[in-house]
Amino acid sequence: MASQPHSKADPAARRIASREIYLLAALLGITAATYLQTLRFGFVSDDSLQIADNPFIKSWRYIPHYFVITVWSHLGAQSPGSFYRPIYLLWNLVNYSLFHLNPAGWHAGAILLHLTVTGMVYLVVRKMTGRTGVAWLTALIFGVHPIHHEVVAWVSGVTESLFATFFLGAFLAYLNSREKHRTGWMALSLALYGLAVFSKETAIVLPVLIFAHGWIASGAEPSPQFPNRSVRLRRAVGTASAYLPVTAVYLAMRYRVVSGLGNIQVHMPVSTLVLTWPSVLAFYLKQWLLPLRSSLFYDMTYHTRASFSGVILPALLLLAVGCALWFGRRRLGAPETGYAAAWMIVPLLPVLDLGVFRLGELAHDRYFYVPSIGAALIIALLLTSIFSSASGPLQTPLPTVVVGMLLAIPLALCTVHASGYWKDNLSLLTHAHEIAPENMSVRNDLAAGWLDLGQVDNAKELLEQLVREHPEDWLAWANLGRADYRAGNFADAEAALRQSIALNPGNAAAYTILGQVQLRTNRPAEALASEGRAVELLPLEYRFHAIYGVVFEAAGDCPSAIVQFEAALALHPGDEISQRELDQCRASLHTSSDAPPGIPPN
Repeated sequence: MASQPHSKADPAARRIASREIYLLAALLGITAATYLQTLRFGFVSDDSLQIADNPFIKSWRYIPHYFVITVWSHLGAQSPGSFYRPIYLLWNLVNYSLFHLNPAGWHAGAILLHLTVTGMVYLVVRKMTGRTGVAWLTALIFGVHPIHHEVVAWVSGVTESLFATFFLGAFLAYLNSREKHRTGWMALSLALYGLAVFSKETAIVLPVLIFAHGWIASGAEPSPQFPNRSVRLRRAVGTASAYLPVTAVYLAMRYRVVSGLGNIQVHMPVSTLVLTWPSVLAFYLKQWLLPLRSSLFYDMTYHTRASFSGVILPALLLLAVGCALWFGRRRLGAPETGYAAAWMIVPLLPVLDLGVFRLGELAHDRYFYVPSIGAALIIALLLTSIFSSASGPLQTPLPTVVVGMLLAIPLALCTVHASGYWKDNLSLLTHAHEIAPENMSVRNDLAAGWLDLGQVDNAKELLEQLVREHPEDWLAWANLGRADYRAGNFADAEAALRQSIALNPGNAAAYTILGQVQLRTNRPAEALASEGRAVELLPLEYRFHAIYGVVFEAAGDCPSAIVQFEAALALHPGDEISQRELDQCRASLHTSSDAPPGIPPN
């Protein structure tokens, strides 16, 4: 007789599970369709440097090196030293092994990662709240929101979705450990946390997030197991501290590789740091609520005084949002609101260390990828409180589905529009310049893009304006020297390049262009010295070896030229220029050929 109720309940449970699968499939299908156009996109922005020009991702023998180098180690002395991400390098190696330099495969991988994260958002929120409808709506908003255009449409943006996959997996395993098999689930959580921090350094906040969840969850339970705050605190601290050994191992390895915990790019007083926080946080709030002008870069400045528009108004806006959440927490569900706030605030903490960002890169949409889980949960809680239903917690009420679909349509259309600019470099950078016309990074990158397309006059005009406004910008001087070289203004090019080198002696690109200027002006000995310095600074750049070989060839030293051409081909097999010049140089040793060498374009 005891089995009869169970048998009657099984069909209902199966129907609920079946509906859940259908809704989850619809959620992932909508998200995938939103980004389907990116499969036609190419490599843009940093993709060439991180993928096409990175020899470390082109052979499996380099895997052990990933744990002792940074993402940019192949750039030598110019390498930004803060990006210690071995698992990300491994991800690139796998993609290169599968797709080589076919961008469609890389973009498919980026979409797949985002779908994985979206599905895990659903599982985590459902486990935290026990409400399937809220979880589904949260994941739907997360999946199609335009603020993720940078993460999904840009191949190099997958650092966010890659670490988020392990980050969410670790958190989900922790949630499971609260219910059963604590040791096994916690071991899995620790392992996934390790993968997360070795994917991207911002994952280090997971123990803080777990502490926040433990504190909120234990306070929400009526059980006498948690009689007072001191017990709750000990329990939350005890769980979070389990992650500290993994954190210590990661920090020790990171410290050895980057010679510290991070490299400061911009030195500023604490007062400037604190005064700039409100505008940065308000930026992410605006991008979340009004995602109408998305871009790779934005014009944001540091604040040295408490101006009304730059500091006080953003602070008041943030305070208003905080008060609204506090006073509305009972309507939305106090524990759920607390979870949402924690997921929004804790992953944003690393972003507040503004000194580690270069000038012009104070904020990026991709930094709100994981924090947007909390923001999406708040929207889902608000909508379900308005369109409430008598359905049980394990069901997804029809009004929730309808509201979700109605909200998903405009969000998805905005996402399609925002991600469309990532189809090629010129579209991306032209749009970024329209959004952020004063941004130094945008102007440098756009000028470089114009030079690649042969639009020298446009590049020169932009760069001349940039060096007038920012004479300390070594990259702008280097780009201006490259533009003058392309225009045949060799004297101006040399002056600009020497100014760039004076500002940044480790700028290998300036040396290699200077060497070409010197070769064109019949100074082969000086050209050899400049090209030799470029290769010394950046020994893994195959183009520099090729150009060095051309200069040796022009100087009549074919044996030395052959060494450089072979080095270029070893780094980049199939390079046509190096192969052509190598064959020509070898032939000249046997036939005394006087064929003039060519110089690869810059």
